[in-house]
Amino acid sequence: MTSHVLPHAAPQAPGSALDGRSRAAVLLAAVGLLLVGLGAALPWLTLFNGLEAVRGFRLDGGDLSGLALASAALLMVADRHGGSRILRPLAALCAVVVVVGALRSAGRISTYVADPGPSAALATPTQGVGPLVMAAGGVALVAAAVLAPLPARAMDRATALRVGLAAVTFVAAWMHLVLTPEHLAESTLLGLGFLGAGVLQLGLAAIIVRHHSERALSVLVAVDVALLAIWAYAVLVGLPLAGGGHGHDGGAAGLVIGHGEPVDLAAAVTKVAEVTSLVLALLLLHRWAPRLDRRR
Repeated sequence: MTSHVLPHAAPQAPGSALDGRSRAAVLLAAVGLLLVGLGAALPWLTLFNGLEAVRGFRLDGGDLSGLALASAALLMVADRHGGSRILRPLAALCAVVVVVGALRSAGRISTYVADPGPSAALATPTQGVGPLVMAAGGVALVAAAVLAPLPARAMDRATALRVGLAAVTFVAAWMHLVLTPEHLAESTLLGLGFLGAGVLQLGLAAIIVRHHSERALSVLVAVDVALLAIWAYAVLVGLPLAGGGHGHDGGAAGLVIGHGEPVDLAAAVTKVAEVTSLVLALLLLHRWAPRLDRRR
């Protein structure tokens, strides 16, 4: 009697489905960031029969790109440190704001192109594809936030404090990077200062969110104090650079406090973030000081 062995499907490993979701989420996040970056680099509006391209980074694309990067970063932090109950919705919210913001910008540009007013014959504006590309990237990031199989564990208080510190430092860093082209047009030294501050703050935020580092915290305190002091001098007195201080008659919008540049919304957001960063960094240093003393 011949026995027939029927082939059986190999049982699926329990983690294979999660691995598939992880790969899909990583791919979606990578594609989303790529599309958002491409959307910021592409023209959102062209003027003078295509002779002048207004790219997304000069408009809302810079701020929205920062939100897209924050969305992906929040997912990475939740995967490494936990806290997905809060960080996943925040990541999804950032991505949704990217989509809504890009589409709103596209709508405003479309309205302007349809009726540019008296300058129509001279400006001859046309709408670019940048906002739609950025919105598509935001949709991919929303999908990544929903799909990512993040651990359900809670985040401990010390890590939460470090994540909060990294977040506000990231805000200040990104604002410096977004404002770099504007300040480069005023002064090469001023623009390079904004670029250097943004890159340094981004690096410190990345170090702090990954692990405890007293050295990184100390450097961040020094950077925050230096940047706040320079900004205060620029507002009260004015920097001795070409375009470094707008003064009362410079035409720049904002609250005038001293004889230097006015305080606009971007500056206010940046400095509030840096003050918060300074306070949190000092709290973390004070929290670790007794432990360091005991180790000695």
